[in-house]
Amino acid sequence: MIKLNKITDYAVVILGLLSSRYPNKFSTSKISEDTGLPVPTVAKVCKLLNKANLINAGRGANGGYYCETAPSEINVADIVEAIDGTIAIIACLEESDDLCSTQSICLLSGNWNKANNAILDALKSVSLSDLLNPEEFLKTQNTDTAVLHT
Repeated sequence: MIKLNKITDYAVVILGLLSSRYPNKFSTSKISEDTGLPVPTVAKVCKLLNKANLINAGRGANGGYYCETAPSEINVADIVEAIDGTIAIIACLEESDDLCSTQSICLLSGNWNKANNAILDALKSVSLSDLLNPEEFLKTQNTDTAVLHT
């Protein structure tokens, strides 16, 4: 099973808060208060999101974190890569200098790449806006198979 970690889920929560309240700036303690996430977790996630240019950080008395990118312009792949790095379902697809020990005899590498690209494309097709407004997103999907979790 491919599973996103909790920190990635927290990143979606924080991005949702910041993008829905732009242009307001939030301290880590205010984000923690509004989301219920611990301050150290908020600080860690915000640092990663800022490094990936998904949010901005202002310094000084009027500083804080804010998101000036529209939720429709941020996709799930962007969020996952900001938190977890390159999306790769197996180690040989990661951007690394380490070569796989079986690369010379592997018959599957091209097929794994196809599967990885399909997953990446699927994650790119879902925006933060879709996650924040699931009812609207589901209207565009096959409603026979889509399920809204509440």
